Amino acid sequence: VVGFLLDNCHFDRLTSEIIDQCQPYTCTKNAGIDSFFHVDNEDNFQDYHEEMMSNSHCFYTDEENPKMVSAFSLASSALRIDTLDKNKRKRFNKQNDIPFTKRRSQYPAILISQLCIFDGFGQKAFGHNIGDEMMDLIKTMVMNPENDNAARFLVVDAINTPEVLSYYQRNGFEFLFTSDVEELKGLRGYNPDELLEGEELPVCKTRLMFFDLIILNQ
Repeated sequence: VVGFLLDNCHFDRLTSEIIDQCQPYTCTKNAGIDSFFHVDNEDNFQDYHEEMMSNSHCFYTDEENPKMVSAFSLASSALRIDTLDKNKRKRFNKQNDIPFTKRRSQYPAILISQLCIFDGFGQKAFGHNIGDEMMDLIKTMVMNPENDNAARFLVVDAINTPEVLSYYQRNGFEFLFTSDVEELKGLRGYNPDELLEGEELPVCKTRLMFFDLIILNQ
């Protein structure tokens, strides 16, 4: 694989030492994600690592004064399909070629809990689509045979904007639920038939998406 990240960057576990080397860096598109990948803010990546809830990694440029290019955080999770109705569960299992004897109400998964391309490296910077490169490397990382944590799916609660959803779809992710309304009903228990007069469904801020890792073995 040839690309900007492999040719021009170091890949490592995100640490306060690396952050100090790469300051300053920002993600102006999302203040919450930007805050997560800085140690001087509350509820940051170190807090989740110390609580054994996720691990964060980063790419930074291979130069005397390195720049932070991108970062992501992964956590053990599960893809629950018992939130789908019976027919849709059958369709899910059939479409993903789950053997009948292995069908479950949920499947082991790795969650992309946070993902960021920092300012100056988005939108095909330097002639490369760094976001797509990073996703390819995340898939390779979780499929590493030395990784003892078996996972069938890569999942994400993608921010519900056209740009973010398009990014994950371009990288092979699919929606578990067909619409915002179905997801609100399946995951959050909202029923549009029980709304009071004048009441509206809440905004679905994220969409649950999945990628079937087994296709990388085919």
